[in-house]
Amino acid sequence: MIPKTVLAAMAALLLALVPPVFARAAEHTPGEFEFRVPKGATSAQVKGWIRQASAKHGLDPCLVQALIEIESGGDQAAVSPKGAQGLMQIMPGTARDLKLDDPFDPTANIDAGSRYLREQLRTFGDVRLALAAYNAGPEAVRKFAGVPPYPETQRYVAAVANRFIVLKTGGNMEAFVKKVLEGANATGKP
Repeated sequence: MIPKTVLAAMAALLLALVPPVFARAAEHTPGEFEFRVPKGATSAQVKGWIRQASAKHGLDPCLVQALIEIESGGDQAAVSPKGAQGLMQIMPGTARDLKLDDPFDPTANIDAGSRYLREQLRTFGDVRLALAAYNAGPEAVRKFAGVPPYPETQRYVAAVANRFIVLKTGGNMEAFVKKVLEGANATGKP
């Protein structure tokens, strides 16, 4: 169960990103977010791995799936030009820190990437900043005391948030934000 304060923070993130996110919606082409299922797995297995890692690390599975879709498109063999590897595009140094032996093992990669994302959420206390740290590194977020002004990172945070909105709401962001804010108001917390 995701704490209401985290959901309220996600809703605030979504509201903050509404204009840029929906401004790009017209540029979306069908199939842009087609999720490739790793070889030898089924879609149900992948969703199970995501649910398991999300539950273990206290994350919303839609956030983890959104991150995977933006990072690798679900390609377990993906390698970025900078060397990030696997579904959650983990850099080799980070993989060593996380004791991830095989970054191309989808279950291990999802678990390690989810653990790293949770670490960033604990460090920065904000979904936007955690996503920025996942993309640009925590030192860049500290240096700029916020989302770094790197165009790639700015686009990345918006893209993950956009995909999260679609996955979480089926495209009905207004209903999602209303539900989250009603839940937060019921507890007396923003």
